[in-house]
Amino acid sequence: MEISLSTDIDRVSWEALARLFELAPLGKKRDPERLEAAFRASALRVFAFHGPELIGAGRALSDGVWRAAIYDVAVLPLYQGSGTGSRIIRHLVESAKVDVIMLYAVPGRTAFYERMGFRKMTTAMALMRNEDDARERGLIE
Repeated sequence: MEISLSTDIDRVSWEALARLFELAPLGKKRDPERLEAAFRASALRVFAFHGPELIGAGRALSDGVWRAAIYDVAVLPLYQGSGTGSRIIRHLVESAKVDVIMLYAVPGRTAFYERMGFRKMTTAMALMRNEDDARERGLIE
């Protein structure tokens, strides 16, 4: 069975997506209701399925003109290395149609994104609600 991409948000089980994020691993356990709210509020989103099984996802915020930011790209470990993550990223990049696309990556995964053409920025900064946790997770200096 082939892996397919879909933008049909109504096809998604939010509990399955929360499990996917936990297994990927993509940080802390995510609340399914908050995941749904985030994906529904995003300008772009895409989901990867192997048959009926949700195996990957990604989303992006965008002003539709100049800037977009990609978040929450995750693929189940069994499917990592299959090209699914690359397909998700390519779909989001091609759909964004903007001048600059930023990407929020999990520490240790930057090499994957660099192979896709992303470059580290010297000007990006963040304000974190829980600075100690963010520092512990390697998100900020």
